[in-house]
Parts: sequence; structure tokens; C-alpha cells
Amino acid sequence: MGRLSDDGQALDLLGAASPAVLAHAVDQSTSAVLITDAGLEGGGPLIVYANPAFCRMSGYRPEQLLGRSPRLLQGPLTDRALMASLRRHLQQGLPFAGSTVNYAADGRAYTVEWSISPVRDASGAIAYFVSVQNDISARIAAEQERRLLLQALDAAIDPILITGRDTGVVFVNEAFARLTGYAPEEILGQSARMLYPSHQDPLFYRNLRVCLREGKPFRATFTYRHKSGRQIHVEQSIAPVGDGRGRISHYISTGKDVSERVERECRLMEMATIDSLTGLLNRHAGAEQLYGLVAQAQASARPLSVIMADIDHFKTINDVHGHKAGDDALVCVGRVLKSCVRADDRAIRWGGEEFLVILPGATLAQAMELAGRLRQQVNTTRVNELDLFSLSISAGVAEMATGESASELLRRADLAMYRAKRQGRNAVRC
Repeated sequence: MGRLSDDGQALDLLGAASPAVLAHAVDQSTSAVLITDAGLEGGGPLIVYANPAFCRMSGYRPEQLLGRSPRLLQGPLTDRALMASLRRHLQQGLPFAGSTVNYAADGRAYTVEWSISPVRDASGAIAYFVSVQNDISARIAAEQERRLLLQALDAAIDPILITGRDTGVVFVNEAFARLTGYAPEEILGQSARMLYPSHQDPLFYRNLRVCLREGKPFRATFTYRHKSGRQIHVEQSIAPVGDGRGRISHYISTGKDVSERVERECRLMEMATIDSLTGLLNRHAGAEQLYGLVAQAQASARPLSVIMADIDHFKTINDVHGHKAGDDALVCVGRVLKSCVRADDRAIRWGGEEFLVILPGATLAQAMELAGRLRQQVNTTRVNELDLFSLSISAGVAEMATGESASELLRRADLAMYRAKRQGRNAVRC
């Protein structure tokens, strides 16, 4: 039968098979096979053989094909330029491969992929052309559907992200690229984790992983990191995608940029909890913190202390130097408190010129030491550029007793503060 030697190594091809065996094999082939003569004049070449697979594909019976030109399969959508190229190859005795639209006997169009090779006789002259064909209509339709789907996803207004099971990004649409500042090629193949700030709550992502591992969708507001480094808040839904065999193969995420809403909510929350003048917690938020921390300390039997402080001669400052000077004094004390307290402490503008500091885990001695430093720091800090008056505070300190309520703890600290005032001010008492 001959040899195949594309890489220099020859393989025997059915060398021992009889013509009857080869004919039987071609008849049973799932690929469509069409053989024509070699006549290229007068409308040729003409069909001399079509196997059953070709007849099923084209809808023609063998007797409708034999002696006819393959041109009977062509129609309006057949690629004329491709067919002209095919004919030139045949005229030169060269093989040819390509795909175009053919038409079945009932007029149905289908896309065929074929390869055509010349068959030479013993003298080397071309005797036949053999064509092996496959109907690829379903594949073409699937590719077109996939392209349409990708175009639709890309045209979507909301950002869309698709990852594999390993969180590797396999698709992002243009809206997602605009949202994050990354070009698609900068994200594809990377882990989606590159978009998440490292300080995000670990419990949040643990819950996400558990939910997705169980095949459940997950909806939440995520914080992304823009390419520039700024944070973006995205209301996001993540759903698992199955592979048809009941196994998760991908995750698709759709989202909406809600940064403006989140920032607005944060501002409103800040307005509800932060004193606008000093930047400390306001009394309402501070009271909630106090009650919660007292309950925790009582439950854990850990110490907790408070410092109640009041600006000395505050009414005189307002009356003599004006309300602007009084505001400057409040800002100054607030600044000192924020700079001196520990990370877990709470500094609160309790009202008027009064301030409260909550010290979780602090004993009375530790609280007294901090109150002393606060008093000294206020003494040495300039209130404003004019520096028209000196500033001092009187402070009372109390450590929570076993079973004591927050109100009783505050009452004792308040009494200690007024004792400091009665005994000359600019002092700390417990």
C-alpha cells in the first residue's frame, strides 16, 4: 500500500491487507469517503465511489452520486475562492485540506471539513482523487454559540469574573477590567486572590471557601484592591459551575461596584459614633463600648479601669478668650488622648469639657500611671499658635470591682475627678 514518512521514520500501512479487506474497511469507516476520477476537463472530475458514511452525511443515495460532479453539493454559501484554490491544487497534483458549506440532498446546509489527495497508478500518473470528509456543523455551531456567549459577557455592564477550581482566572469582561484597572492579560492565569487586600477578615474567606466547596452560591460585599492600590467595594455573587458529571469545574462571579454606597454608609456611621470636633468617640458610642467592655471583663475576671478627665477653668477660657479658644482646647486634649492611649483603649468625649478613657485589662496602678502621663502631656502642649493661656486637666481614676456595674464604676471615677478639682486642679486622684 505504500509508506508514510513525515518525520523520516517509515510505517507500513496495511501492507498485507487484500483489496477486499480495504474496501470493507472504507465501507465501515465513520468518516465520509468520496473517490473521483482524475478528469479535470469537461466538468470533471466525476464521482466513482461514495461510502455509506458519505451518503448519510449528504443525504444522497449512491446511484444519485455515481458519475456526477461533486459540484452538485455546492450552493449559495459555498466558498468560491476556496473551491478555485482546490481546483488549482488538483491540477498541480497536490493534496488539499479545507472546509466550506455543502448542501445535502434535501437542501440542508452543513459545514464539511475535508482533505483531498491524488492517487497515482503504477506509472505515477494520477488516476483518482480520494476525499476524506467530516460534518463539523455541530462543532461550528458550538464555537459560534461560545463566541456569542463571550461577546455577551464582555458587553455586560456589570463586572464578570470566571475562575477555575484553583481560583485561577480564566475570563474577565471589559467591565471587570475597568473596575480593577487591570488589563485582561494582566489578570488571566493569575489567582483571584491578587485582588483581595491582605488585611481582610480571615473568617470571611473561610466562610466563602466552605460555602463554595459545598456547591452553594455565595453573596457578599467584597473589598477589592485596584491596580492603583485603592480599595473598591463590590457587591458580588459567586456561583459554582458543574462539568456535566456532577463535579465543580469553575466559579462565575458577577458583581456591582458599590464603593460610593459603602463610603456613604461609613461616613454616616462615623457621624453617628465620632465627635466631629475632637475625632474621639461620642458619648452614645462610648457608652455602648463601656457597657460591652464591662460585661466582658466581669465574665473573664480580667481588670478594667477608667479615667474621667475634665478641662480646668474651661468656662473662663471661653469667656475670656472666646469660643474658638475653647474649641482649640477641646481639640488639643483630644489629640493628646489619641496619642497616649493604647491600641485597645477607648477615648471618648463624654460631654462638654469632660473626657472618658476606658482601659481594658488595666489595673488601678496602670491607669493612674497613664492618667499622670496624660495630665503632663496636656500641660506641655500648645493649644494654638497664639498660646494665650495654659491648659490643664483634673482626672479621676477607678478600677472595676467584682460585680460592679458600669454606672457605679463611672460614679466612683467622677467623684475622684471632683476631688482632684477641689484639691487644687491639675491633678489625678483615685
